[in-house]
Amino acid sequence: MLPEGRGVANLKGSYKELIEFTGEIIAGVCAHGQNGDGYLLIENGIPVIAQYNENETELRGNDAVVFFREQAYLECSIASYTESQLREVITHSIKNKWLVDQASLPVEYETPLTDDEKLDRILRQPGVIAVSSFYEGFPVNSRGNGDFEHVAAIAEDLLRAGANISDDLEIGLLEQIILETPEGKCILAPFGDLFLVVLTTTRANLGLIRLAIKGVQ
Repeated sequence: MLPEGRGVANLKGSYKELIEFTGEIIAGVCAHGQNGDGYLLIENGIPVIAQYNENETELRGNDAVVFFREQAYLECSIASYTESQLREVITHSIKNKWLVDQASLPVEYETPLTDDEKLDRILRQPGVIAVSSFYEGFPVNSRGNGDFEHVAAIAEDLLRAGANISDDLEIGLLEQIILETPEGKCILAPFGDLFLVVLTTTRANLGLIRLAIKGVQ
């Protein structure tokens, strides 16, 4: 029985998104696929322990990592551990042969995401209501629920005002704008030759959303 640890975040997305999120921490991950459940211990973005059970078949170590890589979508609960809990996880994993052998782990070849897939990736984040790429105040590609023509026009005004302010303050080029109100949040960020506008609920995890945006820029 593995220790629960302290809950850090819940993430819905691909294995790549999970690796990006855990890039600077040591985290235990309970991962749920379409027909089974598994576990990973990730150290600074590198899987060191992996296991997955599906239909009474268990994948361990490298086999489990390869399986997780191939999944388009995972639901993950991410937790941090105390030193004693971490030792418990490692001892249990050694006993059950869950260790990942980095030397023999197959190289992962990445397929570039399409713009549609990039927007879908952001929309999957908890609390995101809508996401749209826009140019000169006009929506180019949109996902979710919203009046995107109206949103793009307002986002363009906000973007120009923010750029003028950063220029007046001499603090460099504008990278991101976050607007928070009691009823929701709005994020603006560069997206290739375009810009993104993301609308969320008040409870949305901005850290996860900003990470997702960074991953598609």
